[in-house]
Amino acid sequence: MYITISPQKLGPAFSSSVSDFVDYLEKENTDRSPEAQEYFFDQSNENITREEVIKEIDGNTAKLKTTEPRYYSLTINPSQRELQHIQNDPEKLKAYTREVMKDYASSFNREINGRPVQVSDIKYYAKMEFSRTFGPRDKEVLENASYNKQIAKLNNDLRKIERGEIKGSPENIRKEIQYLQKEAPHKIGEKLIDEGISKPGNQTHLHLIVSRKDRTNSVSLSPGSKYKASEVSLHGKTIKRGFDRDTFFSKAEKTFDKQFNYKRNFVEQYNSRKTYIQSPKKYYSLLLKLPTSERKMAMGLLNTAGIGVSNIPDARIRFAVKQFQKAIELGLKSSSIGY
Repeated sequence: MYITISPQKLGPAFSSSVSDFVDYLEKENTDRSPEAQEYFFDQSNENITREEVIKEIDGNTAKLKTTEPRYYSLTINPSQRELQHIQNDPEKLKAYTREVMKDYASSFNREINGRPVQVSDIKYYAKMEFSRTFGPRDKEVLENASYNKQIAKLNNDLRKIERGEIKGSPENIRKEIQYLQKEAPHKIGEKLIDEGISKPGNQTHLHLIVSRKDRTNSVSLSPGSKYKASEVSLHGKTIKRGFDRDTFFSKAEKTFDKQFNYKRNFVEQYNSRKTYIQSPKKYYSLLLKLPTSERKMAMGLLNTAGIGVSNIPDARIRFAVKQFQKAIELGLKSSSIGY
């Protein structure tokens, strides 16, 4: 599970209204009939229209400065393995989203009228999407870039030759194009991956628009706070403040596992990903201590994610992982290790 939290984009180039973002989230509805369209939902309501979302978010901004975000964007991105586990069921994902927002509320170190923040205090609207396209920063697009550029130039040259604008051998150009298409590292079928191409497999994910202010439009609830938990004196009163992202991400992960009886592998865990970023050496040391069946699955998930042995910084651990991979291959060949 990969969850992100981003503030509203501010500045003269961006609208102060949520309308542009809502319109962006309506993109999958463009060619759908009204009965087939995907609407917004919140903690207790379905079939919420774009007009209502814009009205409610834009109207819930009392006393916010122009330099402060009016809303935050959350994305909930299940992995393909997680989606497969719940059979890509939209209703299960909606139910999970509503549980995640309980985790979101409880991660605030704030009080409203002397009690902790509850999900009923949060004004949010969620939208489910079923497809994704490759973006300019995706690994596959970056590694294919030189091939796609060369192929585009060759196709342009081929058209010029056919129009008689330049001289050349169409056959040789076609052979060069075929060679580049064969050598390019990332393809879907015979098609080279490039920016804008749809990603394969289940890609269901959710976008949430979360108001900066609570439902009463009187309390500011910022998940962008630099404080996890602290207290400050304001007008003679002690005010709690802060939002613990680590707690939120960990809770959301555990909620999925409990709700759907999901057995999360080491490499799928939020705390493991943090360890990988902070100390790859420690990460792989922990991986090698896992039981054999868990290590086997872990290595498969890492390979799928494009994280190979060459990424390991310590030579001794790199050697140990290579030996472990060989043991897996031998075991698979002899059918001594089952899935």
